[in-house]
Amino acid sequence: MPTGSDDPPCGTIADMSPTAVPRRRQLLLVAGSGRSGTSLVTGLAGRLGFAIPVPEVTADESNPRGFGEPRWAVDFHTALLRQLNMAPEDGRPEAWQLARSAVDLGGPRARLSRWLAEQLGPAERVVVKDPRLTWFVSLWAAVARELDAEVSVLTMLRHPAESVRSRELAYGSGSSSTTRTASWLNMMLGLEAELRGTRRAVVAYGELLTDWRSALAAAEGPLGLELVTGRPAAELGAAGALVDTSLRRAEADWETLDLAAPVRDLAERAYVALGSLVGTGPSRADVLDGLRAEYADLYGWAADLTRSRVRAARVEERRKVSSGRSKP
Repeated sequence: MPTGSDDPPCGTIADMSPTAVPRRRQLLLVAGSGRSGTSLVTGLAGRLGFAIPVPEVTADESNPRGFGEPRWAVDFHTALLRQLNMAPEDGRPEAWQLARSAVDLGGPRARLSRWLAEQLGPAERVVVKDPRLTWFVSLWAAVARELDAEVSVLTMLRHPAESVRSRELAYGSGSSSTTRTASWLNMMLGLEAELRGTRRAVVAYGELLTDWRSALAAAEGPLGLELVTGRPAAELGAAGALVDTSLRRAEADWETLDLAAPVRDLAERAYVALGSLVGTGPSRADVLDGLRAEYADLYGWAADLTRSRVRAARVEERRKVSSGRSKP
């Protein structure tokens, strides 16, 4: 990870220059933490001239208007995470190093190249969204360049208290609020560093709900593509019909979460710093680098405190497995 510099980290998508001459085919990647409005912004793009690859993940009660996620991409990322021994919500700072190694994995890279070539063939503009994709933007960018496609990355930003609470409401309390907030910190701060020097834009979830046209218009310049400019009235009307503020079921309130104070404080400061990037906001690389380093220190401190508990749990698990094998 970089420290105190705007230079992108090694192995990322640094050569996605914001000033490069646009190519005919455009790939828009929607990244960021789950339950942050990524489905909504992808749905809007799908009604504004971008093709969402099919089949899509089926809508359910947690997302009644659809996820906007290609089933192939979800399965691909799930298998890749398993291969790299990563979790979709991975709080380990070293997870980013593991994720970057996917660029050099011949099998996954070849599979992605074949699939993406099929999607870009009949369409000039394609949008792909999956929260798991966040870990692999460098892999997607590398493959897209080989296919002569221009890549832009749109990151959705929602207050972490809202995002974590929304995940609890949608997926249950299998993970603690502290674990989920730590994962939010690792994913969002790592992604920001990964995307420096590229065609990227940050869109605030609240702004997307209150004035989606202005929010997307502000993202056009940084992304290097048109989202609402020049779109037909019928497309704009169809997109507007997708926005429903009643679906915002979780509000930003730290008090609703059982959360360790150091993690809560760091997440709040990270949210404010990332919010400075919304629209054409100035880069706060020094601040964001400091926050990422602070998170790594906090994670290491917590790991040291719990090391004996983890060791005991592993011993107990091996004992259970051994006991089961020894039964007649």
